[in-house]
Amino acid sequence: MQTPGAGVPTLITIPLSHYCEKARWGLDHAQISYREQAHAPGFHALTVRRAGGQRSVPILLTGEGVIGDSTDILLWANEHAAKGRALYPDNAAARREVLALEERFDEHFGPHLRRTIYFHLLPLPALCMPMWTQGVPRHERLLTPLLYRPLRALMRSSMRIDAAGAKRSFDQAMRVVDEVNALLADGRKYLAGDRFSAADISFAALAAIAAGPPEYPVPLPGPEKLPAEAAALIRKFRDTPAAEFCLRLYREERGRSGPGSGNRPA
Repeated sequence: MQTPGAGVPTLITIPLSHYCEKARWGLDHAQISYREQAHAPGFHALTVRRAGGQRSVPILLTGEGVIGDSTDILLWANEHAAKGRALYPDNAAARREVLALEERFDEHFGPHLRRTIYFHLLPLPALCMPMWTQGVPRHERLLTPLLYRPLRALMRSSMRIDAAGAKRSFDQAMRVVDEVNALLADGRKYLAGDRFSAADISFAALAAIAAGPPEYPVPLPGPEKLPAEAAALIRKFRDTPAAEFCLRLYREERGRSGPGSGNRPA
């Protein structure tokens, strides 16, 4: 495992994580070379702690230290971005607008959509395990099926996943979707200003686990593979301008910057 200061930065991820995808996309857009070190849920914790992080991913190991938050990773990427590949505007007021949107999505959208999706996916190990183990070390891929039940219990406990919580979280996620719909109603191409920014990456990456863009690094199940209740929620989410915005950004912007640009799991 790379340590801080040892060459190319290393991004430690869980393959399915939409926050990891946010960090991945930000680095790719900024055209920063990095290695991705993917781990299955649960297995990631020891690696993160050994690297100097807390418990969650993504974390980025750089020559300047350990960066342990997706927004901080994008801010770091912005400082090291190739010419014309900045993630945040130089203008102070425009930068504040992008950061405010990013925080809104990080705090009030991403966790709620994740809770809703996992409530419906966790009872389905045949769907979860391929998404959890894409690109992870061989021993993790072999052990994940054996440890699935305790991992599922741990995730339900740590993320407070239950039926009532999933319902509240879906309602909260849709309130943010309504806010994005309102922003898009004036025909704008991007959420803040006239150029692609961290605000767009944040919403699109966090929305992707429900919107299902084919460009997402981990193949996501469509409604046809889900139970009826979950399929109905996914279809409701996808039938919005915000979901169409997410899909367009993946088509038009993600292809330009990756995914991965050769930086797939080592």
